[in-house]
Amino acid sequence: MKKLSRLHEVEENSCGGLKSESFPHLLGTLLNSSGKPRLESAREMLLKKENLEELGFNSFEDALALGEELFSYWRDFSEFMVMKKEFVGFGDPKPTEYFAEKCSKRGNDVYQRRIKTRFDWLSREMPDKKFFGIKDFQVKKKVWTSLLWITLTYDPSRGDLIFAWETLGEDFNRFVTAMRRRYGRISYFRVWESFESGYPHVHAVMFFEEAKFEVKPYWSEDENKLTFRVEEKDEIAELWHSFVDIQAISSLSNVFTYLKKHQEKIILGLSGSVQEGENPKKGFDLENIKGLRTLFLTWIFRKRSFSVSGDFREKLGDLISHLHNSNMGKQVDLEGNFVSEWKFTFLGIWSAGELGIPPFVWFKRLEQEEVERLLEGRS
Repeated sequence: MKKLSRLHEVEENSCGGLKSESFPHLLGTLLNSSGKPRLESAREMLLKKENLEELGFNSFEDALALGEELFSYWRDFSEFMVMKKEFVGFGDPKPTEYFAEKCSKRGNDVYQRRIKTRFDWLSREMPDKKFFGIKDFQVKKKVWTSLLWITLTYDPSRGDLIFAWETLGEDFNRFVTAMRRRYGRISYFRVWESFESGYPHVHAVMFFEEAKFEVKPYWSEDENKLTFRVEEKDEIAELWHSFVDIQAISSLSNVFTYLKKHQEKIILGLSGSVQEGENPKKGFDLENIKGLRTLFLTWIFRKRSFSVSGDFREKLGDLISHLHNSNMGKQVDLEGNFVSEWKFTFLGIWSAGELGIPPFVWFKRLEQEEVERLLEGRS
């Protein structure tokens, strides 16, 4: 493990800086030899027992607060892709251009905007389909649904936090495989989320193409509202190793209300940069601040925060990306739009401090001389 360093001795012009006073002598271990925060450095520091002990922690669980600060520093350390744009079309030649575009990092303003845009599209464009309504529950009449909201928790007695997160993906895949053997074709949309303890749980919307489930209305004392459960809960729960909660969903529009709520809870509100309206909030949104733990844990364990499969891929538009079609041979720009006259070349990544760009700026054109100096500095 590399020696601990103080952050004020490195990368003083990062246009970011650590805001925490809790771990000033430890946070420098996140930085690589160039003084930049990197995931591999954080994993080396936090996921190896001998390194944790050297830092003064008995376990990964004890280091969660430090990990969140490490993640926050990485997220807020603004970096830019530097690109070269050359004209390769017909007609009069056009000058070569250079530009820097801010990198999307899990939880930062660019990432938030992209996810928010994708979920906004989901809300606007997804056609609705009604499965049942409260008036359908009548005497001697059965109500059915093919759409379930399933929450899978993780029993801490099975192992520590590192084991839980490292095996979570495999456990979920085994659960889906067992469900498909029992119920036929299934499409799903799932998100990971962390409890305050750090242990994970899974939220999944599952659409069953060959099975349906009997729905019963149920008044939830905890939530103080009417929910809908299914008779087959126990037979589904036996396919998972820990506690399972299942709700029947009445329509597709409710699905995407659920998904949007849960995904935005762990993505939005961390920097305030995408809070919109006449009086946008500044800084942290206290209602969503607990999502920081989920963001940190999905980052340190390299987990995709959400995933879609099967028919859901066809219905979720740009969450899948319109790049996957017969036009893949064409060149695309950074937003995925097709271009026919320009060639883009990736030149490298530099910090906002190295480029002299304020972190709130997302795009800046560069002069050729600037780019040449940057490249020379790395040769």
